[in-house]
Amino acid sequence: MSCSDARARRAVLIAGAMAGPVVSLMICVLGLASAATARAGAVGAVGASGAGVSGGGARGPGGGQDTGGPPQADLSLPAPPVSVAEPSSHLPSARELLHPRDQDWLLYNRDYRSQRFSSLAQINSTNASSLLPVCVLQLGTRGSFEAGPIVYRGTAYVTTPRTVEAFDAASCQRRWTYTYTPTANTPTANIPAAAVALATNRGVALYAGRVFRGTTDGHLLALDAATGRLLWDAHVADGRAGYFLSAAPVVIGGRVIIGLAGADWGADGRLYAFDARNGTKLWAFDFIPTGAQFGADSWQSGSAHGGGSTWTSVSVDTDRHLVYAPVGNPAPDFDLTPRGGANLFTDSVVAIDLNTGKLAWYAQQNAGDSHDWDTTAAPVLYAQGGRRYVAVVSKDGWLYLYDRDSHALLSKSEVSLHVTADVPVGIEPLHTCPGIEGGVEWNGPAYDPQLGALYVGSVDWCGSFSRKATGYVEGRPYFEGQFTPDPPESARGWVRAFDAATGQQRWAYHDAAPVDGGVTATAGAVVFTGDQDGWFLVFDARTGRVLYRFETGGAIGGGIVTYAVNARQYVMVASGNASRTTARPGGAATVLVFALPPGH
Repeated sequence: MSCSDARARRAVLIAGAMAGPVVSLMICVLGLASAATARAGAVGAVGASGAGVSGGGARGPGGGQDTGGPPQADLSLPAPPVSVAEPSSHLPSARELLHPRDQDWLLYNRDYRSQRFSSLAQINSTNASSLLPVCVLQLGTRGSFEAGPIVYRGTAYVTTPRTVEAFDAASCQRRWTYTYTPTANTPTANIPAAAVALATNRGVALYAGRVFRGTTDGHLLALDAATGRLLWDAHVADGRAGYFLSAAPVVIGGRVIIGLAGADWGADGRLYAFDARNGTKLWAFDFIPTGAQFGADSWQSGSAHGGGSTWTSVSVDTDRHLVYAPVGNPAPDFDLTPRGGANLFTDSVVAIDLNTGKLAWYAQQNAGDSHDWDTTAAPVLYAQGGRRYVAVVSKDGWLYLYDRDSHALLSKSEVSLHVTADVPVGIEPLHTCPGIEGGVEWNGPAYDPQLGALYVGSVDWCGSFSRKATGYVEGRPYFEGQFTPDPPESARGWVRAFDAATGQQRWAYHDAAPVDGGVTATAGAVVFTGDQDGWFLVFDARTGRVLYRFETGGAIGGGIVTYAVNARQYVMVASGNASRTTARPGGAATVLVFALPPGH
């Protein structure tokens, strides 16, 4: 689409407390296999202290006995690094991560609570229209680009599926590049379409002179933050069985927290804590419980290949030492028959003790899901009016608010179109909204404590589901059915503001393209995000009015972060996501940096 064409398709602002979309907008995605029954909206919050821990595991990526069928992984994994080197620096410290400076963006979602709120206000609702691009960095690759940049003391770090780039956050001048070559015979190596669609990496963690990232073949790496030199390489999971690490890690208390992806290949989800110094495993939590583990009986037909990916980062309640992990769909994606039951802990947010890896409580958004409606984005933790909340979004097209103390579901607000969403999927095709790339994808909400608001970007993109049993084959996609997306040009998006205490909608902006870029709120009463037509968008946080737009030249699916260098506030946009799982794939991986004119 040309610049002029995109401008002609102006999005429409719909203000007020709407219950949901008012236009019947359709979407679509990859032609994949699908089926089964999903109980959309089946939610729960149940305490079950001490259950679900794997200390070697009954089965799955890290070891234990086989429960039937082809072996799912190398049972010797995770394996500690063969060698460990010391970094050349020792910052940022644990204290800096707990109390980040306003000038930095230190975690994937800025802070442990995943609020994506910056106290910077140099760019505000009165001057945002004067923003200008100040530098551009082209990363020299096409494909999935969904990374969220990290910025610390003027140096930015961003990833592609194979590289880590460190560069000056004010000038875009490269400082170093690290390139990783995946091992052969992984699903993303054997299947070209899957390689483009799912071979992704969403970012790094930074701690004590080290940069941490996962790989598309199941490794966790630590690099020297100053030079890019490899410090250690821990082989976490077997890529041949479908496992990979797509999430940006989170480091807390010297522990690197990261989960496994690969549910669409029938891989079993697991969350790990590794020692940041040497890459050794400290604990693991099985998202697909077996044997005597709590929740194993929710798999009435068995969980031989159960799914439950952690596609993105976790959040951390640092007061109560709880890790909140979003967990994706069960496997097979579209057919409930091989599973039966609620299928814990898929399509859930799970609170896990940071020190022990034991289950504290969980909330399941979709029990027995057969629509591939992952809970993919990190939940947002906040306190308001004396109540402690957790806000959860899902590909099912809803925003859920829970009480973190009582675990009660407080509200459920629509963020994308729903059509036949409560109808079980059967053998005959059924047109349903959301489709498998609808609702909210990997970038979650932003929370503004000053305005008491949550901001959510979402996607309207529907399609037809049907199921068909074909059987599990190790290292191959395990959907058991067919999903036929609506034409990509029919896909649309939304940016919505909600009252963070009640879930009531305050305003909504209807976009001509899906919105799955990062959403960031600031003390300047502005909200930053981007859409798949490549528009970087700045909104008035109070009204939803568009203050600024800039066509970046590529679909925006990565993070949008703000920070300051030498007292000047900047906004960094990750543009050029060409993943085949998006409606508007296009562009090359590019970082653009914006600021107000000097002296403004």
